[in-house]
Amino acid sequence: MQKNFYLFQNDYFNKQSFIFDKSAVADSEFILFHKTTPAGYFLKKILYLLLVIYSTLFLAVAIPFLNTPFFPIYFAGLFIFILLSLMLANDIMMFKNFKNGKIRITPEEIQIIADGRHEVVSADGITGLGLNILGTLAIRSAGSAVHFPASLLNEEDRLNLLNMFKDANPVKTSVFRKIIEFFDAVSVALVLAVHIIQYIIQAYYIPTGSMMDTLRVGDHLFVEKITYGPIIPEMLGMGSPVHMKFMGIREVRRGDIVIFRPPHEKDKDYIKRCIAIPGDRLEIKDGAVIINGSRKDESAYVKGETHDNASVSRVQGIVPEGKIVVMGDNRENSMDGRSFGYLDIEKIKGKAFFLYWNTEQIRKLDFSRIGFIR
Repeated sequence: MQKNFYLFQNDYFNKQSFIFDKSAVADSEFILFHKTTPAGYFLKKILYLLLVIYSTLFLAVAIPFLNTPFFPIYFAGLFIFILLSLMLANDIMMFKNFKNGKIRITPEEIQIIADGRHEVVSADGITGLGLNILGTLAIRSAGSAVHFPASLLNEEDRLNLLNMFKDANPVKTSVFRKIIEFFDAVSVALVLAVHIIQYIIQAYYIPTGSMMDTLRVGDHLFVEKITYGPIIPEMLGMGSPVHMKFMGIREVRRGDIVIFRPPHEKDKDYIKRCIAIPGDRLEIKDGAVIINGSRKDESAYVKGETHDNASVSRVQGIVPEGKIVVMGDNRENSMDGRSFGYLDIEKIKGKAFFLYWNTEQIRKLDFSRIGFIR
């Protein structure tokens, strides 16, 4: 009997154990890579590994409401990556050892056949069967064991093979399967949800009155990320976020209400109105905003007068390329561009577009402000 080293041979690593019941076994044969190809199988495995790497790097910096990078995500991703890498290494080793391999099962015996190998285990001598976490089937007899790479079977054949044996611990198998299915569902849902939040739409809550009366304390609104193009967050190994402008619908315009991360805050988002765009000449004079020599009529949304109290203005003059000027509609009670200067367009996260809730107003059955934001 040919001896080979296989990963996780010990019974402690079995995810499922079986009993060989001769009365329930029919003559069957299962061939490795039946209805598929090794190249396609291993390409799928490698792509899955790359997806795990990307998802880990992305989630660590993109999950909202957490201080990022969120290092527990890195540790969880590293664990999954190591486990999947071991599975891939095991599959490659098994593929090398079981070229043109197949398993033949009859009520009398189990045969494992491959190039240069033909192993036979008598049904009467089988003391147990186990499928380890890497997908290797171990067939144990007195003092020895032979192995077969069930992971290299197509899904239908793998299920048919395992269903020929009686589960030695169906409760354990059921619990293990439910845990895996739950983890898989939560992981996929989390990745999809964070991608939607990062690239499509996100809900926000207004905690201050800096945008009164357009937006009030307690307002809940949606911010869409499509108009200006998606921004790939600064993941591990990247020097800065990447703004995919070519995927946007248009550039930011005067009057847009935008969500952004200001230069003096690393973990806090602001919401303000865009007042001036690159190339504009901005002046603040006599309580009003003047753009390119023309007084801007902001009476429809501005509360109070506009003043620049800084001894040296941080925003008056020609707006540089790649920058905009933002101010709150409540001009006399707003921390905005007059305080922190020009805003880098790359820092804009999205455009406010729909107000869907304000608890105080809903209690009064007042739905007058629900709708698109202008």
